[in-house]
Amino acid sequence: MSKNIGNAGDSNRQKKIVIISTSARGGMKAVTDAYNSSDFYSPDHTVFIPAHTEGGVFIRSWIALRALIQLIWMLSLNRVELAHMHMATKGSFWRKGIFVLICKLYNIPTVIHLHGGRFAVFYNGSAKWVRNLIRYVFDQASSIIVLSHYWYNFVTPLTNTPVSVINNFVHDNFDDDIIKTKRRPRYILFLGQFGANKGIYDLLSVFSDIAPKYPETKLICCGNGEIDKVRSIVNELDVSDSIDVPGWIGGVDKIEIMHRCSVFVLPSYNEALPMSIIEAMSFSMAVISTRVGGIPELIDETNGFLIDPGSHEELRDKLIEVFEMDSQAVESMGEASRGKYLRSFTPESCLSEMRSLYLSLGVAP
Repeated sequence: MSKNIGNAGDSNRQKKIVIISTSARGGMKAVTDAYNSSDFYSPDHTVFIPAHTEGGVFIRSWIALRALIQLIWMLSLNRVELAHMHMATKGSFWRKGIFVLICKLYNIPTVIHLHGGRFAVFYNGSAKWVRNLIRYVFDQASSIIVLSHYWYNFVTPLTNTPVSVINNFVHDNFDDDIIKTKRRPRYILFLGQFGANKGIYDLLSVFSDIAPKYPETKLICCGNGEIDKVRSIVNELDVSDSIDVPGWIGGVDKIEIMHRCSVFVLPSYNEALPMSIIEAMSFSMAVISTRVGGIPELIDETNGFLIDPGSHEELRDKLIEVFEMDSQAVESMGEASRGKYLRSFTPESCLSEMRSLYLSLGVAP
C-alpha cells in the first residue's frame, strides 16, 4: 500500500483510508499483508501506518509516537476518509485506543479490527476502570470486526457499536501435483509464535516421548519468538533426529514445508482465529488444536481433533491416533480441511464482506 499522501491526482482520492497495524511478524501482520496483496485497497487511496514493530522499548515507542504524529497531521489537513485500526491486547489496545478517540474528535469513521486470542483474558483480568475504558473506546468506533462467532458473542455485550464477523483469509498456494511427490503422512507441522501460550513446550514434551515408537514421524517447528529456547530443549531431549526447528520461514520455503506435512498441530491456550490453521487447511492438512477462541469453528471430527489446552494426555492420544491411521484416512481429513477453506476462507469469500462493510460506512476501498 502506498505511503505517499501527496499529489494524489484525482481530487476524489485526496482523502485516504488509513490502515493502522504493525510491521512485526505474526498473525496481525499476516492479515494486513493478505489484504494488501489481494489488491483490495487502491494504492492511491490508502496509507499504511505501522504503530508497532519488533525491537526494544525505544524503537517501539518511537514507532508509536511517529504513527500518532502522522495520523494527527493527516487529520488536521482533512486527509482521512476512514481509519481502520487493527487492535489486539495490552499495548496494542492502548495505542489504538488513543487513535480511535482522536479520530472521533475529527468525526472520522473508524473500524476496530479485533485480533489477539487473549483479549478476553485482558478484559476480564483488568481493573474496573480499564474495563469501562475498553467499553468506551469500543463505543466510539463506527464498526467492530471480530474473527469468529465466539468473539462476536464476547464483544457484542460490551458495546453499542455494530459488530461484524469477517473471517481471516489466506491466498491459495496449494499444488496437488507437488503433494503427490512431497507429502509425508507422518510429518507434523507447528507454525506460530514460539512461547508457552501457543503450547509449543507441551508439544515438544509429548512428541519427544512418543516419537521413538514411530520412527517415520517428524515434527517441524516454524515460527518466531523463543527460537533458541526451543532448539535448546530439542537438544536436551536428544530428539533432533525427530524434530526440526527451522525457526521463522516465509515465501517459497514455507510453501515447500507446508506441502510436505500432512498434520498441523497448534495446542494454543488462547486464540482469535489463527491464520496458521487456515493456512494449514488450505494446504489440505488434518489439524490437532484446542477448544479456545474461534478454533472450534474451524475444526470438527471430519478434519481433525480438538483437545483441552494444556492436556498432555489428550495431545498424546490424538498424536498417536494420527500416527496409527493409514495414509488414506489422514488424506481424507486433509481434504475435508481444504473443502472448508474453499467454502469460507478464500480471498473471494472474505473480501466481499469487507467491501460491504466499508460501503455501509460510505467509503469505497
